[in-house]
Amino acid sequence: LDHVIDSTVDVGEYGLENYWVRFVCVFIFMMSVMSDLRSTMDMVSILWNVPTKPGMWLEYRVPSWASKEKIKEVHGMSELDFVKFKIDGMPLRWKLFNLAAIIVPKLWIWRTTAKNGVMFLMETAGIENVIVNVTALTFILNLDEMIFENFSHSVLHHILGSLEPLDNDPDADQTEAQTTDDAFLHLQRDRRLGSSHWLLFPYRVFLNLIFSGLFIAEYYFWHCEQSETGGMVSRAMSLPTEQVYPWLSFALDPFLREGQLEESYWQMPA
Repeated sequence: LDHVIDSTVDVGEYGLENYWVRFVCVFIFMMSVMSDLRSTMDMVSILWNVPTKPGMWLEYRVPSWASKEKIKEVHGMSELDFVKFKIDGMPLRWKLFNLAAIIVPKLWIWRTTAKNGVMFLMETAGIENVIVNVTALTFILNLDEMIFENFSHSVLHHILGSLEPLDNDPDADQTEAQTTDDAFLHLQRDRRLGSSHWLLFPYRVFLNLIFSGLFIAEYYFWHCEQSETGGMVSRAMSLPTEQVYPWLSFALDPFLREGQLEESYWQMPA
């Protein structure tokens, strides 16, 4: 029997079927997904820090150090260069609208994309195909940016490129008014914090590991069961009752699942 196994099984190929390699592929996929989650959290931070009142997001600002004609001549500027875009106050009704129409759908789409992507990687049989599929999933995640880059109007690109950053630092004015001695004392205090300061903690790596483990655990919870030997094996598989996949099951999964026949077409041999 040994010579039959040696003649039909490639030991190197068998060695690639490794659980930790699959986990690394899931981790790489989660890195690309986490960037979208961070951008959504940045939007939440903006809604939280922007004053809850009407404000002007558009301003015509001409420097006072010279006349407008002189500034245009020196810097080669046009009238459009004096138009400044900034993040200002937002009424409460618009904050609630952005929360309900943008933030919540983005979080749900992120969760569904991450869940189905991890399920796709976990159910890919060959480990070499898993590595290829990681690249394919990363490309799919960048489709929205490609669509925005190629199909959005140039005016929108100009507005976003000229948008001034949100200044939500309450100590900014105090920092500007510091003397040399105050700045030196502040620097000495920062140096005494050492490597134990929480800002130096790699929280992004930690969150990536946490979410990778959570989505893998969710996959095992819904699709696997514990065998008599103690390992995790696939649940009995049944055909769906309908050939058309309900579109709501993608948005509301796992709360709305498609029906399945009682008779299973495959189950783990005893």
